Amino acid sequence: MKAEIVSTGTELLLGETLNTSAHFLTGKLSALGIEVDYHTTVGDNPERLEQVLRQAIGRTDLLVTTGGLGPTVDDLTKELVAKVLDLKMELDPSSLEQIKKFFGRRKAPMPLNNEKQAYFPETSKILPNPIGTAPGAIIEKNGKTVIILPGPPFEMTPMYENYVYSELQKIMDPKVERMNERVLKVFGMGESAIEEVLADLMNLSNMSMSLLAKRAEMHIRLVARSSKKTSEEAGEVLNRAEKEIRLRLGDKVFGRDQETMIGIVGQLLKNRKSTISTAESCTGGLLGAGLTQEPGSSEFYVGGVVSYSNSVKQGLLGVSEESLSKYGAVSEVVAKEMAEGIRSQVGSDLGISTTGIAGPDGGSDQKPVGLVYVGLATPEGVQVEKIQFYGERESVRQLTVQAALNKVRIYMLNLERRL
Repeated sequence: MKAEIVSTGTELLLGETLNTSAHFLTGKLSALGIEVDYHTTVGDNPERLEQVLRQAIGRTDLLVTTGGLGPTVDDLTKELVAKVLDLKMELDPSSLEQIKKFFGRRKAPMPLNNEKQAYFPETSKILPNPIGTAPGAIIEKNGKTVIILPGPPFEMTPMYENYVYSELQKIMDPKVERMNERVLKVFGMGESAIEEVLADLMNLSNMSMSLLAKRAEMHIRLVARSSKKTSEEAGEVLNRAEKEIRLRLGDKVFGRDQETMIGIVGQLLKNRKSTISTAESCTGGLLGAGLTQEPGSSEFYVGGVVSYSNSVKQGLLGVSEESLSKYGAVSEVVAKEMAEGIRSQVGSDLGISTTGIAGPDGGSDQKPVGLVYVGLATPEGVQVEKIQFYGERESVRQLTVQAALNKVRIYMLNLERRL
C-alpha cells in the first residue's frame, strides 16, 4: 500500500513551525507496513492545494492530510478534498454539537465561523476531536482512501492513536504487501564500519537493510515484506537477522525500535536497585537532564553538580588544585577525581563525570576540540575513557552524554554477567 502525506500551512513553508506531524505519521504508517512515497507541504493557497490533492490522489492508495481544518476562510482542506473527489459538503449535527460543547465548557460563545468545522464531504466517517474544535474524517472512493487530520500535533496524535490506527487495520486488504520493520540501535561504530561487518546481510532477497546516521547513534533498519498471512514468516526473518547482527556487533547494539539509551540505562539501574550521580563540565547538565527524563528516575538518580569552573570542581567535588594545575581540567586525572568526588559527596553507588572541549574554541594541538574524558566511579574503583569526537559543539555535547550513558550500560551489563 502506497501513501502520501500532505501538510498544509504557510507557516511550515516559512520555517516558523517544524513539521513534526509528517514525521510522526510516517513512522506510524511504516510500522503498519504502509509505504510512504511522498511528503508534500503546501501553503494556504486554494489553487496550489487543489493541484497537490489531485496529484496525490492520482498516484497513491492512501492520502493523509494534516492542517487546514480551522474555522477561517483559508482553511480549505475538506472543501478541496470534496471538490477533487466530486462529493458534496454536508453538515454533521453530532460534530456541531461537540463543537458547541467545547466552547460551553470554557463558558464562551461559539463564533459563527466555527460552524464551518462541522461540515464534511458526504460519506465521511467522522473522527472525534475531544481536545480541539476540528474533527477529522476518513473518506473512501474509487479504491482510494483519504484521511483528513488536524494540524496541531497535540490534536492530531491522539486522533491517530485512538481512531485512525484501528480504521487503517480494517482498510488494509489481507493480501496487501506489508513492511515488517525492525530498527537496531548502535553506539560506538560509524556507518562505514558497520557496513563492512554486515556487508553480506545488506542485499538478501527476503530482507532489506539500511543504515541511518543519527546525531549520537546509528540505526540499522531491517525490512521484510509480507502479506498478512506470511507476516509470521517475515518476523522469523527479522529475528534471525537481529540475532546475527547482535552476534557480530556485540554490545555495540544497545537497543531496538522505541528503546532509548536513557531508558535502558534507567531500567538496568532499577533492576539492580543501584543509584547514580553526575559531575558535569562540558555537558553542562545535559546528562542529569537526560536521566531525569526517564519516568521513575527518582529511584536511581540522586543528583548532580555542573562544575563548569575549576573553582566549583575544587569546592564541590574535591578535585585537587595540583591536578588542575598539572594536567588541566580536560584530563584523565580530573575526570577520575570528579567521578570519585560526586559519588562520595552524595553517597550514590555510581558516579559519572564528563569533562572535555566542546568547541568551537579552546582546542590546541595537545587537546583538540572534541576531546572528552568520561569517568565512572564504582564500588570496584574508577574507570576513565578518553574519546575524540568530531563535529560542531552541540554534537560533541550530545555524543558525550551518550558515551557516558553507554559506559554505565556496559558496566551494568558486565555486572549482571558476573553474577
